[in-house]
Amino acid sequence: MISDNTQPKKEDSQEMASIISIEHPFGDYHIFKIKPAKGFQWKPAENIILRIPGQINFERNYRFFSIASLPEDEFLLFGTRTGHGISDFKKALLSLAPGSPVMIEAPWGKFKPKNEKSPLVLYAGGVGITPFRALILSLANSHGRPIEIVYSSSDHHLFGEDIEAAAKGNPDMTLHMLSSREETQETLKRMANKYGNYAYYFLSSSPQVVKSVKQLLVENGIFESQIVDEAMEGYE
Repeated sequence: MISDNTQPKKEDSQEMASIISIEHPFGDYHIFKIKPAKGFQWKPAENIILRIPGQINFERNYRFFSIASLPEDEFLLFGTRTGHGISDFKKALLSLAPGSPVMIEAPWGKFKPKNEKSPLVLYAGGVGITPFRALILSLANSHGRPIEIVYSSSDHHLFGEDIEAAAKGNPDMTLHMLSSREETQETLKRMANKYGNYAYYFLSSSPQVVKSVKQLLVENGIFESQIVDEAMEGYE
């Protein structure tokens, strides 16, 4: 789920979809799949707005979610956390049975490689890995440029097996699976020193962490023009 910095679109842009499944792999982490309407199209690492029909009593009756699946999967995959205090919206969402309808809006996103040559440094904090899962899988057979994945989580690495498999199958991909803030900072400093402003740095985590990582990169010589970030609301 990304920061609430985009206004929801008009209702005529919404499409009906339905819940396929909801899983609870660890702690307050949840994975859910949605079957989109026929013809719904998206690109790796894009986001949607999701609404639950008939629910109008929430403070916000919509949420932003990042798509973790590829278009060829023919389903939308999402990962989320409930945080310390689950919202009424997420309670309603996670209680939906398979087949329950939801409304989604046309996707968009910023995590798009600028070219086919520049190295990519993908930093994900916690469930911020969600958009990168799709991007990494889409680049699994891409060769010719370094792709460094810096994935930091103190408790559970969501989609960790998928990311590891993609990295093992591509000699140009390197996965740094980390658990401490110190390790993460040192790794990012090494990336900045190694690639400088020849690379693009994609950041996905909570707003506080994204701000901190962006500041660290800038302090280590990286231009803001080389940094693309999406802050994710609703959890730390």
